[in-house]
Amino acid sequence: MVSFFGSFLSYLLLMVIIVCVAAVGFIVGRVLRNNKDRSAGKADVSGKSSSEDTTDK
Repeated sequence: MVSFFGSFLSYLLLMVIIVCVAAVGFIVGRVLRNNKDRSAGKADVSGKSSSEDTTDK
């Protein structure tokens, strides 16, 4: 029974590490993309495309 909990905690720790690495990658990717968009001179960096802004009124 003790070996089960040891194994479980080991895999739980591995999952937490993988999730943290993925979160850091996501944040770094968003920051780099926003910097690239800003340096390219794009006015709208909110994530909306120009096709979403055209609505029928």
